[in-house]
Amino acid sequence: MEKMITFKKDQIPESTVKRVGAIMNSEDFTLEKVKSASNALVAIHKWVSAMLSYHELLKIVGPKREKVAEMNAKLAVVRASLAEKRKKLREVEEKIDALERMYREKVELEASL
Repeated sequence: MEKMITFKKDQIPESTVKRVGAIMNSEDFTLEKVKSASNALVAIHKWVSAMLSYHELLKIVGPKREKVAEMNAKLAVVRASLAEKRKKLREVEEKIDALERMYREKVELEASL
């Protein structure tokens, strides 16, 4: 039971899947025949069937997970670049504000003279 709980389902070798799949698909290993032989084996049969299904789905989902990780890495780079550009924009806006204040002060000084 412990081995089933800690089983590394993401790392099932293809050769194991083929061998176990052949056994699971045989006419001598149907759920009904397993049930008639042993009720304890029914749960194991279902678990093995679920692991095989998981493995097949992982073939579809695995590349998508990799793509998501790749895109998240790219997103992190873009976000860092965006943060840097926003910082530069704030600095430019602050300079513009300072120059506008200086301009207004000089215009007021000119008007008073």
